[in-house]
Amino acid sequence: MTLLEAMARQEGFFAVGSRPKKNNNPGDIEYGKFARAHGAIGTDGRFAKFPTARDGYKAMAALLASAYHGMTVEAALNKYAPPIENQTNVYLAHVCEWTGLKPTDIISDHLELPV
Repeated sequence: MTLLEAMARQEGFFAVGSRPKKNNNPGDIEYGKFARAHGAIGTDGRFAKFPTARDGYKAMAALLASAYHGMTVEAALNKYAPPIENQTNVYLAHVCEWTGLKPTDIISDHLELPV
């Protein structure tokens, strides 16, 4: 499983009827200037809606490649899914388990899109 797929899984993207699934937004990216610049076609009130899941994955990869460039997986996930809103330690453990990555790996080295 790729890093993006693992993050999408943790965000609930693969659950039928979930917000990320309905919005074609596997990374649950908030709507705003960045999302619009990367293909968002609207919002559900907080999160961006993309025309296709592939577009959502591309936006997710672009976000991680820019705002999280050079960060470790652990540091990036603490920023991406902050403990104030998430169980970040669980998020990190799942992503590392599902991908085989280590918390110390550099996130921007692992941004291949799912096939």
